[in-house]
Amino acid sequence: MYKILPMTRLGLATIQQNRSKVIKKVNELLYNDELVYRVEEKIRCITEKFPEGHLLFPGSIVVSSETLLEKCQTDLTNEDITSSLSRLNLVKKIAFFDGLNCGSFCSDPFYLFFQTFGLKVDRISDADIRNGILNEYELLIVPGGPDAGESYYEGLGEKGYEEIREFVSNGGKYLGSCAGSYFPLMAEPNTIPSDVWLNMIPATDLHGLDYWRTGTGFVRVEFEDVMHPVALNVAMGNPSTIDMIYWEGPAFELLEGADIHVIARFKDFIASGKSLPSWSLENNEIAENAMKWANPLTSERFDEHLKGYPAIIEAPYGKGHMVLFSPHAEFGTCGTDHSMDENPNFLLLMNSIYYLSGRGE
Repeated sequence: MYKILPMTRLGLATIQQNRSKVIKKVNELLYNDELVYRVEEKIRCITEKFPEGHLLFPGSIVVSSETLLEKCQTDLTNEDITSSLSRLNLVKKIAFFDGLNCGSFCSDPFYLFFQTFGLKVDRISDADIRNGILNEYELLIVPGGPDAGESYYEGLGEKGYEEIREFVSNGGKYLGSCAGSYFPLMAEPNTIPSDVWLNMIPATDLHGLDYWRTGTGFVRVEFEDVMHPVALNVAMGNPSTIDMIYWEGPAFELLEGADIHVIARFKDFIASGKSLPSWSLENNEIAENAMKWANPLTSERFDEHLKGYPAIIEAPYGKGHMVLFSPHAEFGTCGTDHSMDENPNFLLLMNSIYYLSGRGE
């Protein structure tokens, strides 16, 4: 017998009233090496609540019927649904880069995300990386910062860069946001970007370090792959979109023959300091600040530099794997009624960590 935690979101309605607390409990189970599974393709099965049969959608969690789950909406089934399940994985050793020239305005939201979902994450510095500490970790998270990733060179230097490349090449996982996603890109040889980027994956930003060309605002991205594990419980239906806070992130340009999978693309401009939103932003201070930034995104800039370009991608590097976000999932939503700990954009990051944790299994 299995215990089911439906995680479905249809419209604004969610079965779990507090999905972040459910995921925090799931992570506690994973840290304790208990078996946790996730529905990968929809299943119709008979359950205790629905003896006539009911659909379980991808992203729902399944555990042993004996597992204690307080304050969670659960159901039970006696049916053998194992063929539609995959084991959920969570790496135990996660490093968060917070070194020289990393901005607290980008790091602090990540710390809230870690706390919200009960993740055990170590802050590491430039010196730690140069001294080989990544050998102790399975996943490296690199946040955004006040540039296109180039200022990380001042703290990491060539030794730190090589440590990161070796870490991923040997099977490590990498999750990047904004500047942390510019960072692994490839640049033309003998240019300044080629000296200050990692040159790891066959993708670039055609404008190099000129991140000021775009600006800051609210954007809508469309999932190109709604069934991708990163999109589970966020994308519902095809097509499916989500609104995110954008802050001068890369417009990924895939190079010829690139082994890169596009998860989502930039679709629409929504608002900025030049075109203020009509709704309240009081539930998200970061969203308020984005509207006051000195370099606002405009619809014309969006159409020229972002529209149609990949916004979220994944790529292998050696034996390792990377997921890269141009917009800031850690910044929460664009000022809707969601509290920060219940915003759906945090799920994109958690899904990315689950996905990377299972790579190479």
